[in-house]
Amino acid sequence: MTHHTTTAIDPHRPWIRDERDDPSRMDWAQTLFNPLGMTGKLHFSRAWTFMFMGRLILFIVPVFVAFIAGLAGADMSGAWQPIKAIGLPLPALLVPFFFFTLVTELTSWVAHVRRFAEANRSTLKAAIVLIPLFLGLAGFALGVVAGSAQFDAQQAKQAAAVESAATGDTAGDAAATSPEAAGEEANEEARPEARGPRRNGPPPTQMEMALGAGMGFAFPLWAVSSFFVMLWTLLHVARMPNGGVGQFRTGSDLTREEQRLKSYETA
Repeated sequence: MTHHTTTAIDPHRPWIRDERDDPSRMDWAQTLFNPLGMTGKLHFSRAWTFMFMGRLILFIVPVFVAFIAGLAGADMSGAWQPIKAIGLPLPALLVPFFFFTLVTELTSWVAHVRRFAEANRSTLKAAIVLIPLFLGLAGFALGVVAGSAQFDAQQAKQAAAVESAATGDTAGDAAATSPEAAGEEANEEARPEARGPRRNGPPPTQMEMALGAGMGFAFPLWAVSSFFVMLWTLLHVARMPNGGVGQFRTGSDLTREEQRLKSYETA
C-alpha cells in the first residue's frame, strides 16, 4: 500500500505528496507521548522543532531580559536566587527551562522511537537521545560526591585550626602582653579586607555544597552531549525517508515515477 499521491496534499505546501506528512493529520499527543505508533518526517520535524525552540526560548529570553534589566539598574539578584522548594540550587529564572527540559527528554525519545518505526529501522537507536540525560545524571552524582568531600575537608581544616588555637592559648597569652603583639593584633582587626572576601549569610551546608557541585558537573556534560545529539537528529533522523525507501530529502519522499513526472512538469 502506497501513501504517495500524484497531487499536492496541501496547496500551500506543494512539496508534500505523502499523506503521512499531511499537517492536518498530525496528532501532537500521539507524536509526543505514544511510543507504540509511527511518525512521518514532517510531523517528527515539527515536534522536534517545538521541543528545541521551547528550550531555547526558556533559556535565552529570561537570561537576556535579566541582563538588560541589570544594565538598566534594576536589582535582579532575586532572579538568580535558588528556590528552596524544589531542593536543587536552580536559579528562579531557569526553573521553567529545567522542568521543560526534563519533560522534553521523554517526549524526544518517544518521537524518535516513532520515527525509526516509520522508517523501518531499529527503534533501539532512539536511546541515543537519552545519552545527555544519563551523562547529566552521572555528572550530578560525581559532583555530589566531590562537593561532600570538599565540605568534609573544610570542616576538618576548621576543626584543626580551632584545636591549634586552643593548644596555643598559653603561649599566645604570654606573647599578647607585649606592646608589639597588641599593636599587630589591633592592626589585623582593623583590616578585615586583608583576609579576603566574606560570604554573606551563614556558610553553606553540606547538602547545599554537594548539590551545587553536582549541578556544576551535570550541566556542561548535558549541554555538550545535547549539541551532538541535535546534529545527529537533524542530519540523520529527520532526513530518513518514510517507509525506509526513497531519497533523503527534507520534504516528503516521492516514488521514481513521481520524480520523473515532476521533472517533465518542470522541464
